[in-house]
Amino acid sequence: MKSTQAKTTVDHDEIREWVESRGGSPARVKKTGRKSDPGILRVDFPGFSGERTLEHMEWDEWFAAFDQNKLAFLYQENVKSGQESRFSKLVARKNATTGRSGRKTSAPKRSAAPKRGAAKKRAATKRPSSARKGRSTSRGAGATSRTKRARKTSRTSSR
Repeated sequence: MKSTQAKTTVDHDEIREWVESRGGSPARVKKTGRKSDPGILRVDFPGFSGERTLEHMEWDEWFAAFDQNKLAFLYQENVKSGQESRFSKLVARKNATTGRSGRKTSAPKRSAAPKRGAAKKRAATKRPSSARKGRSTSRGAGATSRTKRARKTSRTSSR
């Protein structure tokens, strides 16, 4: 059985051979890019949803943009069942572990950046240490309910 592990390469011949052996062709997303920039690169396979959104292009132009944008090609030879895989992805070279030979099999590392505002949310929901330990806070245990009762009383007495 062939390997199901992903491989990463920057080798033009290897990429072209893999794509064409699966019936694919170089493409770009329509309405992206300007002048000499072709925009977002893709690999188009017949029978997939790219008919309306992708525009075919020549390999030379595709590889020029691939190199200019410092991309690497992440791909899989076979799926777990042994069938030929069409999985591929363009990734930043700095995140890919590959040399010109393209034979390393490590997938690119993903950054574990925290979600925006996560620290603020954690800080807002964090109770003071005295409250966590079951002790009353400086305002007292019933400060909030006393304030509400005082407001309610002042409204009813002014009528």
